[in-house]
Amino acid sequence: MTGIKKYVPYLTLLMAGGMILFTILDGYNPCMEWLTSEVSKLYIWLFCGVSAGTAVLFICASGKKCDRK
Repeated sequence: MTGIKKYVPYLTLLMAGGMILFTILDGYNPCMEWLTSEVSKLYIWLFCGVSAGTAVLFICASGKKCDRK
């Protein structure tokens, strides 16, 4: 179980990065239609920000290399 807790934050960051990439690519080439509405784009940006922030905080809280003041 500890192995899962160790790798989930990294997987979350990778998935958030992938969604950010898809959002940027959709902005450059809207003909691909990866995202269909402005609401879904906003939701995806919020999801990426929240999940990346959560992953960074979790990695920092569970890691030994972070400075805790």
